[in-house]
Amino acid sequence: MAGLLSRSLLRAGTSIAPKQTYSTLRNSTRAQNLSQRIYAQASLKSYPRTFATSPQKQQYRTHTYDSGDGNPPVKIQIQEPPSFFKRSFHFIGRVLGGILIVTFGSVIALVIYEPDMIVATEVVRMAMHPEEGVSDERTLQIESYIQNHPIVQKFRDDPSLIETRPHLDIPTLLRPNVLTAGVLTGPDRIAVPPLVFADGEGKKLYAILHVGEQLCGHPGVVHGGLLATLMDETLARCCFPALPNKIAMTANLDVNYRAPCKANQFVIIKAETTKVEGRKAWVSGRLESLPAPGADADGRLLVEASVLMIEPKNIGVLMREVPNKDSVSASPRAAVRGA
Repeated sequence: MAGLLSRSLLRAGTSIAPKQTYSTLRNSTRAQNLSQRIYAQASLKSYPRTFATSPQKQQYRTHTYDSGDGNPPVKIQIQEPPSFFKRSFHFIGRVLGGILIVTFGSVIALVIYEPDMIVATEVVRMAMHPEEGVSDERTLQIESYIQNHPIVQKFRDDPSLIETRPHLDIPTLLRPNVLTAGVLTGPDRIAVPPLVFADGEGKKLYAILHVGEQLCGHPGVVHGGLLATLMDETLARCCFPALPNKIAMTANLDVNYRAPCKANQFVIIKAETTKVEGRKAWVSGRLESLPAPGADADGRLLVEASVLMIEPKNIGVLMREVPNKDSVSASPRAAVRGA
């Protein structure tokens, strides 16, 4: 009887053991699959919003899941990305950092290798002046003739006149976009920057320059439109110091051509401000051929012009700086032509 009981218990034990083992394996497999699905879902949800976050900055959170079949809860550690705000902050910071690095790097490179692209330094001024080893022989001759002309010496002896070259005060980065200081300059055009003498109060101004063969309308005759442009710019520059904010736009320009202006000659422009009323200034001027050294009479009259310049309203608010009244306006503003 005892043997029979022991054998039946043994059979029962052998029959129960596989069932328990199978149940345990099944529960563990189910928990493992559950954890894999949860991790995969969490990864898929977080992937579109993840911005290249380094592993050491990622967060880990422990989740507890109960299979519901009486087995102990399963604890799973899932890797989660930082919050959306933190990821957005890091992303924006990296973008702005990259922009600043590129910007400052470019500026530093320009300062080191091409400082003349930012501002017209003294080196640029000297390079713009015709000099040995830089300019061609014809340009050197033009510059020498202007510098040694008796009229230039007379202007230099006048203490009321200030000698300037306004085109050289325009930054080289802006100069190509200024008609008379960029496109029209060079050999056989306006070979050297105009030499200007002004009283600094906006009453009178003299400009001496050379006009070359590539500025013609008819063969050998300088284009009338260029002469009008030179008169417009020079007369405007004359009255700038007399206006409240030292800048104005052309409201009316009246030009009378008295004689053909031959190419390859020196000319002088004489401008005088005749009237100033608030934001308005009236200026008249003459363009003459530069008389030969030693000549007593003035040069031949080629062009006469008068202009009305008006300073735009509220321009003072837009101006970052107002030139000193005792200085001649020679900034990029002075090169702006009226519309």
